Amino acid sequence: MKRISVFFLVLCLFVSVASCAQNTREADSNLTGSVETTAANAETDSLEARRGVSDNLGEKDLEGGMFRMIYQTRYRQFQYAEELNGDILNDTVFNRNSEVESRLNVVIVHKEGAENDLASHMVNSVLAGSDEYDLYLGHALYTGSYIGKGVFADWYNTDIDFLKPWFPPYAVKNLTLNNRMYLTVSDICLSVASNTYCMFFNKMIADSYNLPNIYEIVREGGWTLDKMNTLITGLYSDINGDGTADEEDFYGFVSEKTNSLPAYLFSCDIRTVDIDDEGSTEILYGNEKSVNMIEKLRILLFDNDGSYPENVTSSTLELMFSSGRAVFIGNVLGVSAASFREICDFDYGIIPYPKYDEAQENYYTIPGGSFSVLALPMTAMNYSLIETCVTALSAESWKNVLSAYYDVVLKYKGARDEESIEMLDRILDGRNISFEFVYDAWTGFIYKTGTIVGGSQGLASFVAKNSNAVLKHFDLVRDVFFDS
Repeated sequence: MKRISVFFLVLCLFVSVASCAQNTREADSNLTGSVETTAANAETDSLEARRGVSDNLGEKDLEGGMFRMIYQTRYRQFQYAEELNGDILNDTVFNRNSEVESRLNVVIVHKEGAENDLASHMVNSVLAGSDEYDLYLGHALYTGSYIGKGVFADWYNTDIDFLKPWFPPYAVKNLTLNNRMYLTVSDICLSVASNTYCMFFNKMIADSYNLPNIYEIVREGGWTLDKMNTLITGLYSDINGDGTADEEDFYGFVSEKTNSLPAYLFSCDIRTVDIDDEGSTEILYGNEKSVNMIEKLRILLFDNDGSYPENVTSSTLELMFSSGRAVFIGNVLGVSAASFREICDFDYGIIPYPKYDEAQENYYTIPGGSFSVLALPMTAMNYSLIETCVTALSAESWKNVLSAYYDVVLKYKGARDEESIEMLDRILDGRNISFEFVYDAWTGFIYKTGTIVGGSQGLASFVAKNSNAVLKHFDLVRDVFFDS
């Protein structure tokens, strides 16, 4: 019965993604691509029906041509598999690539690199005039920081149909400005799922402290910053008896305090910068809501006696949680399958990041900034091959690889109970990739969240002091989208 229930929930997610694809560019402005999934839709969906969705490529023969991909080494498992080995993700990636190569009579050429080295290599290759790569999948923040170099082509200059369900509607919508889109994502980019921020909690310890049902709090819309602050208050114990709050002690909450903090901006539905259709740039940050959010977050991370106040490595925090020295931990979904499922000897739950308040309707989140974006090198010449291969690989990922990752890697290996599976769908439905996020380049306000929360300066004064620099940065980004 559990496998049937899991399967049904996966199908609900798939239907929700597909149903919003047709209205991508006309959708009302909001922070997520969340859509309602009806029971009727879920009942009529199936994996076979999903696989029957046409990519509209028809019969294509690329005559043995080479499709040259370059991507991040950290996510190579989503792009390349040398052979079948019995692992479901490996085998579906292998079969996807083999299917596309066989169907299109094309050879996929793989090359990889790390983070900024990969991004700078891509930039230098294009600036040298080299037609070296057909598709680049790079670190989102590093790639976005190079947008002013003029090395990426507008995806709308291709004949790719971005209304297809393998292109997440929220990303296509939010990364389009002035009818141009230089960076985007498709379901080739499985890091958008694996890197999604969420929270885990130790169910056994939560019960021992008589905490209320966390899942019910989430379902009823009560999982907020205030509620979390209340629940962890007093959950500290000096286990080693040295009189110092250190990593050997027990806490209500442990969390990394730099790269993960931007997720709270999105979970609380707060914008920092906007560029409208006329090209006008505006600072949205520093209002009363955002000031209050920063103060709530400062309490949660540093001032609450139940929170471990030090900023240590993620591996240290994961060890604290897996060793039973924390009730809650902030992390990303992929750590469940990669780590917690194997090393935790207790049942844990998976829940969204907290909302700003109960008046906020939905739970929102983002993937960490290292997720892969798709870029088309300006020097790439064979658009027919690129359009065909990007479409085919994206479609096959949506039809087969994505289901393997969600259904097996996250849900069977990563989640311990069906309530967590329900929460996974809620978390994934609330993902967002925004323009100000991708093009932040560590120069906008988003990746200064850790500095703001960990410092003594108030948000309003910080925004006032830094607004000119942030506006200057986004004006330069804006100019790329509005040049003649």
